[in-house]
Amino acid sequence: MKPKKITYMMIAVLGVLLFAFGCVGLMMEETRSEAKVNQTEKTTVEYSKYPDVDLVTDISEKEKYNMAIHYPHFTNKKLNAEIEAYIADTKKSFLKSVDENREFIKNYAASLYVTLNIYQAAPDTYSIVFSEESYVAGANGMQKAKVFMVDLKKETFIPQTTILKDSKENREQLYTLLREAFRSTDYESVLFEDDLKEWVLLKDHQFAKVYLTEKAVVFKFDKYEVTAGVAGMPEISIPIDKMQSMLTDEWKEKLKVAPPKEEGKVPPQEPVKEEGKPNDHKTPGGKRAALTFDDGPHPKYTLKILELLDQYHAKATFFMLGNRVDFYPEIARKVAEKGHELGNHTWNHKDLSTINLQEGIREIEKTNAIIKKTTGRPATVFRPPYGAINEQVQTATNSPAVLWTVDTLDWKSHNPDKILAIVKENVRDGSIILMHDIHETSAEAVELILKYLDAEGYDVVPVSELL
Repeated sequence: MKPKKITYMMIAVLGVLLFAFGCVGLMMEETRSEAKVNQTEKTTVEYSKYPDVDLVTDISEKEKYNMAIHYPHFTNKKLNAEIEAYIADTKKSFLKSVDENREFIKNYAASLYVTLNIYQAAPDTYSIVFSEESYVAGANGMQKAKVFMVDLKKETFIPQTTILKDSKENREQLYTLLREAFRSTDYESVLFEDDLKEWVLLKDHQFAKVYLTEKAVVFKFDKYEVTAGVAGMPEISIPIDKMQSMLTDEWKEKLKVAPPKEEGKVPPQEPVKEEGKPNDHKTPGGKRAALTFDDGPHPKYTLKILELLDQYHAKATFFMLGNRVDFYPEIARKVAEKGHELGNHTWNHKDLSTINLQEGIREIEKTNAIIKKTTGRPATVFRPPYGAINEQVQTATNSPAVLWTVDTLDWKSHNPDKILAIVKENVRDGSIILMHDIHETSAEAVELILKYLDAEGYDVVPVSELL
C-alpha cells in the first residue's frame, strides 16, 4: 500500500521537531559546558598592614583567559573611583586584545596579572605602585607600570610634578644620577643611554612613574622604555640625600618628618630550635605525608589552619608569596613561630617559564629576602607558580623545586567533601598534598584531612623530610 500524502506530512513535521529538539539540546549542552568552564570568578577584600588601606583581589578564570588583579581600597570614595577606573580600563584593554586574537589562543589561556606594592613615604602619604603583565598571543608579553601617590589625610592624589623642582639644571643632574645608577646595576649592559636622556629631557614631563619611599626617590620604567626587553620593568632608586636639591621645599619638609629607619641588614637572630617531629608517639618508620599550602599568607584562613595543625601535632609547609608576606607580616611570623616549614612561591606568582631569567631571579630573591627579614628564618624550599618548571627556572634558584603528587583542586571545587575525597583516593606513603591557605573552604577541608590522615596512621611532616 502506498503511503498517503498526510503520512509524508507527519514524517516531515516529526523530522523538523526532532531537529529542533536536537539543536536546543546542543545549545543547552554548550551553555552548561560554558558555565562549567567559566565557573571561577571571585572578588575578596582583606585588611592590610597599612592603616585605612584594604586589599582587593579579583580572580577570573575563563576558557580563553585568566585574570588575577590586586588593588587597594580606601575609605574615601573619590580615591577608590580613580583606582577602579584604572583597573576597569586595564581589564577592557586586555579583553579587547583577547577578542582580537581569539583564533590564535589555542593551547594556552591568555593571562593578565596586576600586582601592587605599597610604600609609606611619610605620615599619611603612600606610593601605590602597580605592575601590569599580560600575555595574549606570541612569545613576548606586555609589561607596564602605573603609580599613584596618595595623601590619605587630605584624601587626594599627589601629582609627581609637585615633588620635583623642574629646571634644565635639575634635568641634567637627574640624567647623570640615573645613568650612574644604571651603570651600577645588572641593567648596565642593556641600557639605551640615548633613550634614557630623551626620557629625562622630555618636554612637559609629568614623571608619572616616579614614587617615594622613606629612603629614596624611585624611577620605574616600562619594558623597552629605556632598556632592552630582557630587563623587564627596571626600577632605579636614588637615595633622598642625593635628590635633596631637586625636591620642592614642601617635600623636603615632609620627608624630614618621616621616622628614620636604620639602614643595613637584618640583625642576626638566634636560630630557631626545631621542635620534635609531629606525632612522635607513633611507631618510627610509619607512613608519612606532607601538607603544603600555596599563595598565602591569609589574615584569617592561615591562622585557622595553624590552629588545626596544632590540634593534630602536625607540621606543614607554607609556600608564601612575597607580596603577601609584605601585606601580612604578622601572619608570616606566626607560621614561623609555630615551627612550620617556610617556602618561596615568588613575589607576584608569575609563570617563571614565560619571563626572562633576570626577572625570574628577582622574583625569587626578593621573596627570600622578605621572608628572612620578616620571620628571622630563611625559606628552605621553593615551588614555582603553576608548577611551571624548566631549565631556566631551575637556574633561577638554589633551593630544591618542590611540586606535588596529590592535587586537591581546592581552588576549583571549593567543596571540603570533594577535597577530602581526592586525598582519600590518592594519598600514599610519601605523598605531597597541594592546597591553598587563601580559601575558607580549604581551611574547612584541612580539619577533615588531618582527621583522616591521623586515623590512617600518617605522620604529617614538612615536605623537605620527604625529599
